[in-house]
Amino acid sequence: MGCVNNCISIADHLCPPDQSLLNYFTEICLCDHLVIPSQKPDLELITNVIKNFCATDVQVIDVDLGDRDPATENIRQKIALTGTLKLGVEYSADMPEQQVHFAQYNIPFQGIIGYRPCDPLTNRGLIDDPTFDIDDYNVHICLEHEQYHQLNSREIKTVLVVLIWLELKV
Repeated sequence: MGCVNNCISIADHLCPPDQSLLNYFTEICLCDHLVIPSQKPDLELITNVIKNFCATDVQVIDVDLGDRDPATENIRQKIALTGTLKLGVEYSADMPEQQVHFAQYNIPFQGIIGYRPCDPLTNRGLIDDPTFDIDDYNVHICLEHEQYHQLNSREIKTVLVVLIWLELKV
């Protein structure tokens, strides 16, 4: 999927259907403090927000919790996904003519995807399947919740809840 600024994303923007059972997922919260660039006028009111998640890297990583029998060849794993949220804030300026302005931000994110449901006595969210292959899965990013709080005429606080999940390719 293409992203702004010529970024090619390895994930698409899709939320799971209702009543779906997800086995591989994580949730992250992106809370950021954004400052309107100095060359831009003060903010009166946020009028629109454009969001574009650009997942740039996914890797399967080996996890060792120090409790594994060295004679066992099974390697437990999790998935590390990194990317950038390209966020565009459209706002009216705090000026008599209230012109519309646009500010862009790049907010990095990272998530660790494990197996769910997580059993604290056995898998602890680890993928303990020797046949697991990340190439057999599609990566999806779902924006579950978003809030934008204007702190003052130059600052915005973002609160975004993001679900990152894997779906077996058909």
